[in-house]
Formats: sequence, C-alpha cells, structure tokens
Amino acid sequence: MNSAREYLDGEGAAARVRRLGTYDEAMKVVDRLFDRRPLVRRAVLSSTDQKRNVLPSVCVKSGVSTDGAIVVRAVDSEHAEAFTIGIGQAATVALFRLLRRPTAPVAVTVSVASWRLWKSRLTVAVVVSTVGFGLALVGVLRGITGLVVVGLIVLALGWVNRVRAWHNAWIGIRYRATKGEFVVSRVHSAFDAEAKALYSAAVINRSRRP
Repeated sequence: MNSAREYLDGEGAAARVRRLGTYDEAMKVVDRLFDRRPLVRRAVLSSTDQKRNVLPSVCVKSGVSTDGAIVVRAVDSEHAEAFTIGIGQAATVALFRLLRRPTAPVAVTVSVASWRLWKSRLTVAVVVSTVGFGLALVGVLRGITGLVVVGLIVLALGWVNRVRAWHNAWIGIRYRATKGEFVVSRVHSAFDAEAKALYSAAVINRSRRP
C-alpha cells in the first residue's frame, strides 16, 4: 500500500514538475516579449523624506549622480503599475481620484539622459499605436476589412512596444498610504542603496521622537 502511494505521489510530483517547467517556459517567452529583467529591484521612499525634499543623489535608472528630479503622482493600489501601463499615468490618477482612493506626489531623481531615453521610446510607441488606430478607423469607415486587420496589428505592436519601453526604460511607483511610503520598482542598485540608507535614517529619527 505504501509503495503504491509513494508511486502515486511520485507521479503527482512529476506532473507538477512538468507543469512548472511549462509555466517557466511560458514566462520566459513573456519576459522576452516585454523585455523584462529576471530580477526586479525595488526601493522604498519615505513620505517624511519627501516632505523634507530629502532624495537620493543618483538617477533612479542609471545610477549616475544627478540633481535633476521629476514629480509623479502615485496611487495606492497593488495593481498601480498595471493600471498605468494599461490606461496611462494621467488616466490612472484621474480614475483613483474619482474612486476616492489615496494618491500622493513623489519626487524621483532622474538624469537627463534617462529621461530622454524613456520619453523617446514612449513617443515611438504612441506614434505606432496612433497610426494603427488611424488605419483601423479608416478601414471601419470605408468597410475595408484588410485595412482594419492591419490597423489592429499595428495598434497591438504599438502597445507591446509601449510595455517593453515601460519595463526597460522606466519605473513603477506605488503609494502605500497606511505606511506613509512609496515603492519604486526597477531601480538602479546605486539608487536602491541610497534609498535604503535614507529610509533607515528616517525610521531611526521617528523612533527617537517622544
């Protein structure tokens, strides 16, 4: 009886391994499609430091020293990045404000080169998507099925390019209102190191207050 159970357990384990192998292969395809990195480094910024204008001295993407920064409004949601990728930053903030969900501005240090790289890749994606939408719209209005199909394909390619650009050249930001902090993903190791030091100092300062 035990040997039969062990055999069945072994078969179940083998099946699970095969399923995991298939899942891993599928995720590798998705990662290549969206240009994702195997490891995602995240940094945490304190809202207290934000109010005091205390920021890391290096670029969030390249790690080079910079005094440039941008202000982005973050939303309090586990799916903040998915919303931002799907409908854009401005629309995401507007939606969460409409739903009366917490939002807050966060300043992030960015070098001119990293900012230009992100904006150029985003512009290309928007142009491709606009062309695709235009072709599909003309095809619908004139009843040309082939043009509609081509337009939808170009539109999809533009969206995929936008996701690739987002994952490769830009960051994800989530606001944690209850903890008073911002989680920034896909950051450079130098930025992460400085952010950890600043966050630890902020925690120590809070603990010392009466």
